[in-house]
Amino acid sequence: MEMMRVNQKVMRILLFILGGILGILVLYKLYLSYLPEIQLLLHFNSKNEALLIKMVRSHGIEDLCFLFILNVICVAVPGLSNGIFCVLNGILYGPATGFIVNWISDVLGQVTLLYLLQKLYSPEKLKKSKIYKLLRSQSYPQLALTIAYVIPFIPSATVSYVNVLLNKTKKSRIIPIAIGTIPFAYLYAYGGDSILHLDAKRLITTIIFIVAIALIAVLILFITKKIRDHQKKEAV
Repeated sequence: MEMMRVNQKVMRILLFILGGILGILVLYKLYLSYLPEIQLLLHFNSKNEALLIKMVRSHGIEDLCFLFILNVICVAVPGLSNGIFCVLNGILYGPATGFIVNWISDVLGQVTLLYLLQKLYSPEKLKKSKIYKLLRSQSYPQLALTIAYVIPFIPSATVSYVNVLLNKTKKSRIIPIAIGTIPFAYLYAYGGDSILHLDAKRLITTIIFIVAIALIAVLILFITKKIRDHQKKEAV
């Protein structure tokens, strides 16, 4: 048993290092690909805005695939965040295509994370955590889990742990992921497009929506928990 734990720990370290190296290589490739745009941005003025947008949006499927892989890696490796790359997708490909890339890569990354957690960790240990107790105490745990995927400041690994504990089938695990990742996949892409067009009004609106959705999601979880706790007390 002790040897198994050691092996799991070694595998976690190796996968984290491998994911980090792969991510750096992909990021370096993108840096080389977008170096002309970066140089133009460093010497930016209003006269070359149209040229910058045209150059940024002129890249093909190869760079799209590299960004997609980078997104998946950042979601799948605990401790990393893909937020900046989701915004970058919006900058490079616009709100529509950026959203699709963000959403699919988010879902694939979360599914990969679920698989890794089952192989390299012992999710049963999480049953004592506050987030598990909070989601488990809801009248509709699956809905609560979906909301948890919407909240950006809850680590993906923690939510995935709870997903493994609450759901025993692949379908029931994927549904909250597919729905919960939609709002921010779009908002990040929309915000990125706003940055490229230097549209301060759209950017501020996006930030307000991000904060509002996160706060509403947290509020829903705690209100429904309080209601259920109250119902339990009345039943007693």
